[in-house]
Amino acid sequence: MEIQEKYKILIVDDIPKNIELAANILSTKNYNITFAISGQAALKKVKLIDFDLILLDVMMPEMDGFEVCEKLKSDPSTQNIPVIFLTAKTETENVVKGFELGAVDYVTKPFSTDELLARVNTHVGIKSKLEEKERLETQLAEAIAGKYNNPEKSGGEGFGDGEEFVKSLKDELEKKKMELDNVALFYDLRGQMDKLIVDRSPVARMEIKQIKDMISNLFIDKSNREFQRALKLRSPKLTFDDLRLCSYLKQRFLNVEIAEFLETSPEAIYTRKSRLRQKLDLDKDQDISDFLSNFEF
Repeated sequence: MEIQEKYKILIVDDIPKNIELAANILSTKNYNITFAISGQAALKKVKLIDFDLILLDVMMPEMDGFEVCEKLKSDPSTQNIPVIFLTAKTETENVVKGFELGAVDYVTKPFSTDELLARVNTHVGIKSKLEEKERLETQLAEAIAGKYNNPEKSGGEGFGDGEEFVKSLKDELEKKKMELDNVALFYDLRGQMDKLIVDRSPVARMEIKQIKDMISNLFIDKSNREFQRALKLRSPKLTFDDLRLCSYLKQRFLNVEIAEFLETSPEAIYTRKSRLRQKLDLDKDQDISDFLSNFEF
């Protein structure tokens, strides 16, 4: 996905090398990067710049990431900025606490290029969908009020009569709502699963299995069926398993995550993605997740 709008991202970490690494990775997607080396500096910068997303280190001196997140979420002017925590692999309890404080996701350190880009692209995409939903709601309200009853008042875009335009807006808005509801439910379930991982009891393992099943079921709803049907029409060679994989890739899951849900190995997913690229007739350097996320249906 080539980012057309330069989304503004704040990286907060007390170690400059970590900031440099993250910035170099994100710069490949044309993000506008700002950094802060302390929690206090971060809180000052969010007052000056309207950030689209914050990458926040957990362990920092004086003011740690938890305190920074708590202050961000308690301030109406910053509470809606998505926060992704940067945490060490062994800090499972930190992940749980981060979700409780309102973080939308986390990336484990040392982070890989694929994981960092997947997480950031996902939440930038969610933000974009939310903005699109708000735009559609505004248009729908104006249309219902009669602004678009006359095609000339709609800027001459040729939407036909007002009723037809209102119906098209309602259909598009309903599709956006279903997508966002699924995303919100996924992250809620994922947060529950991360909390259960701390508890290694048999009961916790059973509950984790149930949550995985619920996540899998998100990919057979009406919106996803329409996505798969349109994709099948475009690429008739796609099998049922291919379409299922496409649904996960559309949401920018990592290979290791998809492998866990499909009960296979990350290496097997890598191989399947290579075959899928051929069936979709994509260029060698074209990202599959970018293509599927932007696929119109």
